[in-house]
Amino acid sequence: MQTTIVILIISLCILFWLNRFFPKIGKILWQGLANTLKLIHAPVSTQQWALKHCNPTSKSVCSSCDKCSKCH
Repeated sequence: MQTTIVILIISLCILFWLNRFFPKIGKILWQGLANTLKLIHAPVSTQQWALKHCNPTSKSVCSSCDKCSKCH
């Protein structure tokens, strides 16, 4: 049981960092995880959690104006 929990945590960390460094690969992996959760009839909240990580929410709005000429 402990080994399973450790493997699950490490897998989630790997997914997180793959999504950070390689968004296209991470998106495919998160979609696969969401589909797997759907196939095993996992709770809807866990499926939505995986889908949330699949779709990055990067906003193109500057948080503060540093005169980067993207906003103005």
